Amino acid sequence: MLGGPGIAGLLLTILLLGLLCPKLANAENILAVFSYTFGSSYLLITPYLRNLVQRGHHVTLISAVTIMPTIEGVHHIRVPKLDMLMEALLEYDYDVHNTKWTEAQFVSEYFYNCSKFVLEDPGVQQLLHNASAQYSLIILEAAHNDALFGFSQHFNAPLVGIAAYGSSWNIDFLVGNSAPSVYEPMSALGYSPGHSLMEKWHNLIFITEERLVERFIYLPGQIDLYKKHFPGLTASIHDLRRRFSLILINQHFSMGRVRSNVPNIVEVAGMHLDEAPHTLDAELKKILDEAEQGVIYFSMGLQVVDNWLPPDMRATMSEVFAQLKLQVIWKSDHPAMVNQSSNVISRTWFPQREILNHPNVKLFITHAGLLSLIEAVHYAVPVLCIPLFYDQFQNTKRMEKLGVARTVDYTNLSRDEIVLVIEDLVYNASYKQNVRDLSQRFHDQPMSAMKTAIWWTEYILRHKGADHMRIAEQEMSLMQYYNVDVVSVLFGRIGLSAIIVIFLGWKLVSLATRNLEYRLNVPIVR
Repeated sequence: MLGGPGIAGLLLTILLLGLLCPKLANAENILAVFSYTFGSSYLLITPYLRNLVQRGHHVTLISAVTIMPTIEGVHHIRVPKLDMLMEALLEYDYDVHNTKWTEAQFVSEYFYNCSKFVLEDPGVQQLLHNASAQYSLIILEAAHNDALFGFSQHFNAPLVGIAAYGSSWNIDFLVGNSAPSVYEPMSALGYSPGHSLMEKWHNLIFITEERLVERFIYLPGQIDLYKKHFPGLTASIHDLRRRFSLILINQHFSMGRVRSNVPNIVEVAGMHLDEAPHTLDAELKKILDEAEQGVIYFSMGLQVVDNWLPPDMRATMSEVFAQLKLQVIWKSDHPAMVNQSSNVISRTWFPQREILNHPNVKLFITHAGLLSLIEAVHYAVPVLCIPLFYDQFQNTKRMEKLGVARTVDYTNLSRDEIVLVIEDLVYNASYKQNVRDLSQRFHDQPMSAMKTAIWWTEYILRHKGADHMRIAEQEMSLMQYYNVDVVSVLFGRIGLSAIIVIFLGWKLVSLATRNLEYRLNVPIVR
């Protein structure tokens, strides 16, 4: 029996691989639909989908063309019009003084086009009309693209959502979460921390306005798209919105956003850190290594273009940096227009994570986007925030409360004030110590964010949607979800009692008045 031991060894190896890699026996077909046009969002989902492929799953991905990189092993369905939408967005003259209502109209139209371009794409239409196409799971963006929820009903597959910008009241609603959503608006314009009674009333009105915006401005267009492209489905879009098996939230409680989440909301902040960072080129490495006074890294993010910034911001920041002894690395769309000082280097792109990881970096000046702040915490770098819109204001307040950041108002940038703030952040040791402590708490987790995301995704697959994870409130009516029935009973009794007391008091006063008139025989003016 020549070769017998070799064959036996091979069989043993295959058996061990089978035991250690059960993924090969549990491979599932997964459809991922992402109508993102912003590059930062793809930074989050690219490593997530890559890990699903490495686990043996068969992934079909509907996405933009140029922004979403090609993932080996993924069947890509590209939607060119999403890239055209991004180009138009970059040319949009964003007004930082927009009201919440004008922003809502803009956002509604933008996400309507995102859903529309996906559903009208020939490749997507071919998939929808392919009778042999079967999927065990649908993964998509959790908010603002409700028409795309129809993929779940069409393929009879559970929904997993990705909330790239953290949670808010509309995310809570999708999973029946009873956490106090009044503290989590979608837009932060005019929103307050909510400490006083009047502020809480103001915020309640604020959230109510957002609900009206969603109901009457945002949802109608999504409903029309859903009915047009999924005509044979019996479930309404309102039913589908409450069928999420799992939502992965890009946040973590250690970063000051503590919430009482239901089981099918899982925090996975830092999931994008699973991707290997870009390396430093020789010039950049030399600048960082030789910066004896330290380095400031200044970037307003991937999705904020210079023409969206206040017109005097570039000049003001150039004046600020000229007064500093620290080396400045400045990401800008127009490097030639900002590179005025010997201590400033500017390019259109930098390997942000590798820069923040360098020991000579003393400060990160940022728009306070969620991914940027997660990276600042991960690498323990103090932050100067210049928030512009949406979640950036709330992100900034949390970082300030944690003692790792300060902020300046983009509408009133003062050179001298910014210099003083930078010097405080760089030379006051408390900020560095606080961010080190915060970074340690952030890293102290039983599993990495990516392993957590993959484990719970496969949990949904193993349990065919895991209906047992969804809270009973998810099946309740709107009146029950907001405890209106309880409130009605409580205030109904109190209100009825008050009406009876007022009525009896009025009758007693009227009776007493008539008696007095009768005795005095003088009419009393009421």
